[in-house]
Amino acid sequence: MKKWYEGVYRRQLTDMHIHDCDERFLSKFDADEYYENLLRAKIQSPMIYLQSHVGLCNYPTETARTHKQFLTGENQIKKLIAKCKDGGMKVVGYYSLIFNNWAIENHPEWEMKYQDGSTWRDHGQRYGLCCPNNEDYRKFVKVQIDELAREFKNLDGLFFDMPYWEVPCYCDSCRKNFKAETGNDLPEKLDWDDPNWLRYVKARQDWMVDFVRFVRAYTNEKMPEVTVEFNYAAVIGCDWLGGSTEGINAECEFTGGDLYGDLYSHSFAAKYYYGVTNNQPFEYMTCRCDKSLREHTITKPQKTLEREVLLTAAHHGASLIIDAVDPIGTLDKRVYERVGNAFARQLPFEPYMDKGELYAEVAVYFDSKTMFDKKGGDKYNKTCAVGAVKKLIEAHVPTAVISNGNMRDLDKYQMIIAPCLQDFDNDAPLQFINYVKNGGTLYLSGKSDSRLLKEFFNAKVVGETYENEPYTGVQLGARVYISPTTSAGDLFGEFNTEYPLPLTYYLPLLEGAQGDIKGTITLPYAAPDSNYSFASIHSCPPWQNTEYPAFIERKYGKGKVIWCAAELEYDEREAFQNIFKHIVNENIVKKYDCRAGKAIECIVFEEENRALVSLCDLQYDETKTSGSIPFAVRSNKAPQAFRNIETDTKIPFVYKSGVFSATLSVDDFAMFEIVY
Repeated sequence: MKKWYEGVYRRQLTDMHIHDCDERFLSKFDADEYYENLLRAKIQSPMIYLQSHVGLCNYPTETARTHKQFLTGENQIKKLIAKCKDGGMKVVGYYSLIFNNWAIENHPEWEMKYQDGSTWRDHGQRYGLCCPNNEDYRKFVKVQIDELAREFKNLDGLFFDMPYWEVPCYCDSCRKNFKAETGNDLPEKLDWDDPNWLRYVKARQDWMVDFVRFVRAYTNEKMPEVTVEFNYAAVIGCDWLGGSTEGINAECEFTGGDLYGDLYSHSFAAKYYYGVTNNQPFEYMTCRCDKSLREHTITKPQKTLEREVLLTAAHHGASLIIDAVDPIGTLDKRVYERVGNAFARQLPFEPYMDKGELYAEVAVYFDSKTMFDKKGGDKYNKTCAVGAVKKLIEAHVPTAVISNGNMRDLDKYQMIIAPCLQDFDNDAPLQFINYVKNGGTLYLSGKSDSRLLKEFFNAKVVGETYENEPYTGVQLGARVYISPTTSAGDLFGEFNTEYPLPLTYYLPLLEGAQGDIKGTITLPYAAPDSNYSFASIHSCPPWQNTEYPAFIERKYGKGKVIWCAAELEYDEREAFQNIFKHIVNENIVKKYDCRAGKAIECIVFEEENRALVSLCDLQYDETKTSGSIPFAVRSNKAPQAFRNIETDTKIPFVYKSGVFSATLSVDDFAMFEIVY
């Protein structure tokens, strides 16, 4: 049986986190005006507020407090939902979990606490945070769901917002749970070398999964006809503090969340959401404001909105555009006209957005469980994975994002990039062993997973360069170098043993490694942080070669594994990009050859007799003219048709020696259909 969300690609949410301390707040909210704006925006599915971060309910409640503007007369929220349903729209209700000011103001014992007993609001925030471990708060959520089931019988779905942590909670409930589960008290300070701290990090991940599982189960019991979705944005937008993992996504009918990065991070998230969602289409949520909802009156330019919508469409996802109601309850119809124009660009592509599967030659592994750098920096698996995807986009390599929740069919990828792995309660990376054994190529970087280093190279990390040297506060650039060996060939480009590749961070020291060592560690004259012993006062030039490996390749089974001590994929400089792209290009055979500028992403969906190729400019400049892009595809059969879907124009092509080629015209976005 078809689900309501299938084929529903145009979605919208109007934030209504409005207080009622002033009688004018929401006084002009009008269901008819709201509905007319949804029509202007060509919306198929609105998400409508039933409650908000303020904690006030937009319906009659006996367990909390109803917003004053919805206490008397016809309830405008119920009227709005009825109009949308009568108009053929699919309606999702919004409910804020954890963020609830009314709840903590009336039940302060429910609130998340820092170690000193202070709260997030004590530190200048507006949001009250209810701890998901508090049993009384859980009982409150249950009776609120009872009310939603009673008041809203015509919803298609429920969206539960904010299922993540904003603080390292030390409330009584967390202390009690941790003691019961581990036998330990909560750790007193952040210390990545402390096993008890790592247990706490894992516990927070598990607790949040347990909470959303509880919410979903009770909602399914009371409202079996609605789909349940949790905001799954924190996995991309936060680090370890959010505690968001694929366990939360497992409780979602489909994956969705609100994100606000540039188009490269947008593309990364779309690939991740596409791969991990339980049902398609996934939902990419972003605001109409430029750049965030914190600046309520500035709207993104038309072309910016279009690019965001079309980039999601290229990944076969649904776009949900977020607006925010004015304090008095009105909406700016100009916004909805602009959103409608953006969705009008999408309309020609919608009949194709459920066709085929994402094609990728390379997959990048993202580990949501280890979103931290033990040294307190910002270089860890996720940031390196995002960097890798960006470099692959710029090299026009069709790319997928895999994760703990999406380790299916690994053999379909020619190469997997698994950057900056860590040892932390996760067996998913062990699946890479069979992947390589069966013929795949695996790239590892940084300290990595000790089990994989042992399996593939019979090696272990025994420390890092200068780890025992005291830090003196000296601010320098390069701290260590990678020197190419004779077997490296042109891998490192212009770098050589005299002028090796500089790194601004320390490198792991690997012992016992077996394989073809293509690079070794070179050290400066003295410890980089020394302010009395040095060769050059401004820098730390290379001086001492070592035998510690920094780059190794090794055959394993039918495949190959590559390890680099440095996270090449993280560095934006051209020299690093060239080395990383060289590694990829040497280990894959490209099926799709797109010779565009590096800001043009090539996204491909394939099915048996069809391919959909989208070209999206991720740095679109309205002042430039359309570009002509040479494009070729390796195929054992000639296409029967090749056309631009938006303009419905045929593309002339040449087929010769197993390759067909054409010249494509692209402005900001184009989707092409190849029929075999």
